[in-house]
Amino acid sequence: MKKNVLLMILGVGFLSACNNPEGDVENDTMSEATADSAVVYDDERGRVEADAVEIIDVGEDFWAGIDWDAPVTEDPEMKEAGVEVRASNEYNIYGMDDKVLFDTDKAEIRPEGEEKLQQIAEEIKSLPPNGPIRIFGHADARAGNEYNKELSADRANAVKDWLQNKGGIDANRLSIEAMGETAPRATNETARGRQLNRRVAIVAVTREPQQ
Repeated sequence: MKKNVLLMILGVGFLSACNNPEGDVENDTMSEATADSAVVYDDERGRVEADAVEIIDVGEDFWAGIDWDAPVTEDPEMKEAGVEVRASNEYNIYGMDDKVLFDTDKAEIRPEGEEKLQQIAEEIKSLPPNGPIRIFGHADARAGNEYNKELSADRANAVKDWLQNKGGIDANRLSIEAMGETAPRATNETARGRQLNRRVAIVAVTREPQQ
């Protein structure tokens, strides 16, 4: 569909040039593009269109390769808020165990959790606006795999909806992944380990991944 639209745009531009042979091509810059006469440009941050910045498509392999043990950053405000921030040269990871956001076996965000998400949302707004964001929901292994996956999906969706509706984050940047019990950080044999495994992680791309 995009290819057909692009061909139509190029066709309109060609006809306009024929009807106006004295047209000045030097004015054909990104700042001159409008929603009515869009000119498509490719640059190192992805495709930029007339009315908005298109979100980088990093592909599923990128998300599967997230390094959950990336270095922890020194962010006193986030640490005080109960949010662990890790960072690579391509993304930030904002991690919270479930008790920060939810009551037991629930997917409604608590008022205290909203305060944490607001801090994260404000920091995300300082990042490049075309970086995708994925919310990963995790569970421990006490219940069945199907239940755990469903609960982690509901919680990830709750965070996604909050970031969109209350955090002011572009919905086009947001996606979720329900991990269930498949990626534990600790043993499920202890209460502390299970607590660490019940978590939500928000991964925000900070620059276009290297190929």
